[in-house]
Amino acid sequence: MKLAFIGLGNMGLPMARNLVKANYEVYGVNRSKAKEDAFVNAGGKAGRSAAELAQDVDVLMTCLPMPADVEKVFLGDDGVIPNGRKGLILIDFSTVSPDLNRKIAASAEEAGMFFLDAPVSGGTVGAEQGTLSVMVGGEKAVFDQVLPILEVVGKNIYHVGATGSGNVVKLINQLMVGIHTQAASEAMVLGEAMGVSKETLHQILSASFAQSRIYDRHYTQFVQKNAFEPGFALNLLHKDMTLLESMAQESGTPIPLGSYAGTMLASAKAGGFGDKDMSSMYLYNKERASVKTERKYFAVFLPMKDAEKSQIYRPQHLAFLEEQRNAGRLFANGRFADGGGGLVVYIAQNEEEVKSWVEQDPYIVQGARSYEIHEWDLVKGHLF
Repeated sequence: MKLAFIGLGNMGLPMARNLVKANYEVYGVNRSKAKEDAFVNAGGKAGRSAAELAQDVDVLMTCLPMPADVEKVFLGDDGVIPNGRKGLILIDFSTVSPDLNRKIAASAEEAGMFFLDAPVSGGTVGAEQGTLSVMVGGEKAVFDQVLPILEVVGKNIYHVGATGSGNVVKLINQLMVGIHTQAASEAMVLGEAMGVSKETLHQILSASFAQSRIYDRHYTQFVQKNAFEPGFALNLLHKDMTLLESMAQESGTPIPLGSYAGTMLASAKAGGFGDKDMSSMYLYNKERASVKTERKYFAVFLPMKDAEKSQIYRPQHLAFLEEQRNAGRLFANGRFADGGGGLVVYIAQNEEEVKSWVEQDPYIVQGARSYEIHEWDLVKGHLF
């Protein structure tokens, strides 16, 4: 069986290497040619485009960091589905929204291909050792056909249900990862402040009901060594928590602890921790504890100025807000039900910083709205 693996990053490269070790013929594709060279040195093959491989291989797999990357690889003009052959099986190990999974699956079905969403958990250690948990959504018959491949990259393989259900479970997994990350970070910082060493705290809590695989990972692999090269970057956990919040909102399910953890990740990302491992939330919480003037909230009112322009430039405005959210600047946003305007809440150091962002908003640039900025003294209720 001939395989292709697109995305040879921290997770994808060891997964693809394990397939080579299992005597599969595997072609690797990556934006960084250095990663392709490393894969070739491990016995893999390279030098062909995704579109070419989609015509030749039996199973094509992807493991990519961002939803936009996944959509482009599968659905772009030079992508897999527009250029692939009928009967090709597609497996996406990335963490994306269930809606994107269903969109890709529908296109694949129309082209005579088969698609499985199969996000993974277990980190780079699990990827190296082939012990990942794999949560699979899609047709059971297709799952059964590729199960031997999945058993090479993972130890705990689950067929969850219909397309998208794998990522439903993965995002719920990330809900708990995000909360546990914040809880472990707060615990370590508080213990230090009260004079208890991190080593002693970890030893005791790991033998108590507070034991957590996330706490153990963060402490032993990163905090104890005072080294925070990713692993799993804080940026990626923030991305996953953003996807989770959207999924929860669509289902009408409140996740107050998840929302708070997501807000803290956004603030840490804005504070420059995004490219570090997610365990660097410990560093961020320690920094917050030592700095008296922490980041502030600013409520920006956007009163209606021109309803017609507001309608025209709404998509650009929403895209702008998504950029601010991804940058860790946006706390919340929404429009007023009476049509009078909207409210955006930013996280920033000062009002001048917020003003510089607001004046880039297409609503303001195009004269659709005016604005008022007010520093907001957030009083956290019981849901926080």
